[in-house]
Amino acid sequence: MIRQKELCEKWGLVKSEISKLVKRGMPLTSVADAERWKIANQKKPSRARPILSASANLSETSENSDAESIKLENPLGRLHRARRAEVVAYSLVQRATNERNPVAMRAAIQGWGEAKKRVAEAEMEHARWEEVNRVTIRMDEVREVFGKWLGAIRSLMDAMPSSLAARANPSDPECAKRAIQEGIDQIFVTIQKAEGAFK
Repeated sequence: MIRQKELCEKWGLVKSEISKLVKRGMPLTSVADAERWKIANQKKPSRARPILSASANLSETSENSDAESIKLENPLGRLHRARRAEVVAYSLVQRATNERNPVAMRAAIQGWGEAKKRVAEAEMEHARWEEVNRVTIRMDEVREVFGKWLGAIRSLMDAMPSSLAARANPSDPECAKRAIQEGIDQIFVTIQKAEGAFK
């Protein structure tokens, strides 16, 4: 007969964990019997692969973020630290998967999920910081400014054939007006293509 204390020392478990195994039916006749029972009754790890694989952009960001950017106390520094933590958390998931340790895998997946949440929060905070500091401009602001200036240019160009025709060709202003209008129509096509790119 073997004592639970000996199994605690041999396996590196606490007594409560050994007691749970005994309650589930682990024999205490010998260490070999206990180990056989433990292996036979161990919960099988999930064969499912982790939900996400290590993405390429995470490895790119970890290569690009040097020690200086990680030390920053602004949203960019927090974002770099969050991404680095996510990479580490994912490596722990991979290690637990390779070791087929269900307890470590559960904890690693939970940690990885938390790390992904922190990355999303840091990305949102960084985007807000960039917007406040005018590093980036919202698309609707760009459309508004772009549309305002293009509208002004368009109205000036609409009036151009009539105002320039007499000066361009005093003997035949109608011919000059048609030529100017053709050039302006080509410019309008270019402006419409540019406006289409912002929709």
